[in-house]
Amino acid sequence: MKISYLVGLPFGLISILLVFWMSTLFIGDSLFSVIINGIYGKAAIGLLVSFLLALGVAGYLATKSIQKQKSLLETSFRYSLNVNTIIWSVFLIINFMNSENYLIQISVSLLGFVFCTLSTTFTIGLLISLIIQNKIRKSNSVFNPKSLKN
Repeated sequence: MKISYLVGLPFGLISILLVFWMSTLFIGDSLFSVIINGIYGKAAIGLLVSFLLALGVAGYLATKSIQKQKSLLETSFRYSLNVNTIIWSVFLIINFMNSENYLIQISVSLLGFVFCTLSTTFTIGLLISLIIQNKIRKSNSVFNPKSLKN
């Protein structure tokens, strides 16, 4: 679970900030960025808070998956799926409470969910799964005299 926070948190926070200020980064301060931040501001806060919870849950489940000897790619996909299901669900619920245009909210959340799940499966999710696997292998290879008892 620590690995999920140590690796996933910085990467995730930077990604979230880049998405919400992307228009400002590329074309300067614009009316578009003000509108986007105004519409999605509360949902972004919920997304950040739920992200902390999601990293813990997904890290725990990824560790269990590796211990069951699931493949790295499957573990990475499940890790990414767990994180993104939690954060995009919270994002969608908060947007539903603050908006009346549900079709747009569902579309934005669904696109974000699919894009983030697929992209993180082959990037940061895979890296986190690999680190977890290496830590488990390393801890299992250490001599443990208690394991010799019959």
